[in-house]
Amino acid sequence: MSLRYSTQLLRRLAIPLVQTSRQAHKRGKATMVSASLRADLGTPSPVITSALPAHHLTAKVIFDSNMTADFKYIWLRDNCQCSKCVDPSTKQKLVDTPALDVNIKPLSLTISENGMLEITWSEDGDIHKSEYDPVWLHKYGQSFMHNSFESDMVDVDQVYQRPEMELWDRTTIWANFPEMSYKEMMESDNGLRQWLDLFYRFGVAVLRGVPTEENKIQEVVKRFAYVKETQYGLTFDVINKPVEGSHLAYTGVALAHHTDMNYREKSPGMQLLHCLKANDPKLSDTDPGGRSFFADGFRIARWLEENEPAAYHVLTSTPVRFAIKNEGQQYSALWPILCTNADGDMTEVHYNNRTMKPLQAPTHVVTPFYHAHKLFSEKLTEQSSGLEFNMVPGDLVAFNNRRVLHGRTAFDATKVDRHLQGCYVDIDEAFSKYDSLRTKQWSTQP
Repeated sequence: MSLRYSTQLLRRLAIPLVQTSRQAHKRGKATMVSASLRADLGTPSPVITSALPAHHLTAKVIFDSNMTADFKYIWLRDNCQCSKCVDPSTKQKLVDTPALDVNIKPLSLTISENGMLEITWSEDGDIHKSEYDPVWLHKYGQSFMHNSFESDMVDVDQVYQRPEMELWDRTTIWANFPEMSYKEMMESDNGLRQWLDLFYRFGVAVLRGVPTEENKIQEVVKRFAYVKETQYGLTFDVINKPVEGSHLAYTGVALAHHTDMNYREKSPGMQLLHCLKANDPKLSDTDPGGRSFFADGFRIARWLEENEPAAYHVLTSTPVRFAIKNEGQQYSALWPILCTNADGDMTEVHYNNRTMKPLQAPTHVVTPFYHAHKLFSEKLTEQSSGLEFNMVPGDLVAFNNRRVLHGRTAFDATKVDRHLQGCYVDIDEAFSKYDSLRTKQWSTQP
């Protein structure tokens, strides 16, 4: 039996939550794709060896791997792939799903000479024929496989497009530093694909040699998406603003590890920071301050799940209020520190001590929450967990704001001339471009 249980399944089986840490290493490395589906890469296409009616309005399909799947007739009819049911151009469904008979039964169920599953239906006196490719059935039938506990949360259309994310600490990130030249990324699709690949896998990617011109950051974004406008505008300047009520980011104070805008309905997925001005640390006998640092929140969550499962459960199940009032605008939203999907895999981190409001929870939860929060925070700030460096003019760093936490050391604004320009991007736009470039790469390979 697969060890890759979901948290929901564990609860149904009445297995204590603390035991989930045993399965943590088997999950998809924090919202990664199914291991068995990935194992299909490079293997021969599945072949249907037999198909026959089964109980409860079901077709039992047996593949050459001896894997069987029970497909409900209503599911098969709803997902007919013929040109009457799916638009050939847009691939959008034309089937009126609510109009289908939930108890529909086929007239016939056969395997064609070319290995397709063929089903004939009777609908209002007319005959409708459906054909299902075995590769398609195997791809979308993972949830119906016998002896399989694969995630129903997996987007099977992306399984063959994206690699696994790589969780990192200080040692591993420096051994595989995710950087690329601005010129290479901007001038070729291959360079852009490689840079987006770094961003997807590590959650952080650096461009070197970006011209130090204001709004150059928008040109970079236009290579793969568009800038997401927020209450701070299309772009924002991280520079000392000696104005009462200014955001703390616009001062010289230290900013501890955090994710941005947890107080919004949905925090921006991708953030970019472009260094326009900064003191050269090589020209100073002492650290001028203002060093940028990052940490992989997914890796730290994984560590917590494996070593402190009770604390992990508290942080994934306790909603926390994040709010801000800045320059006359007020925002508020409720999130757990660690967000998971139905399988218990990490999807988002929401962590910002500056905008976290007083905890509103049952009394018996308060002490466990503070204990869990402290454990996560201590691991987060360990030197071995982070990536830290001085951004110099021409550096541009992009990071997944729902995975990678960022911050900076303090600096004296009267002595340090530091100017970063930043912006946000809808992360699904960046990943959509990434997927299309990977598909294009495969299609051109011999």
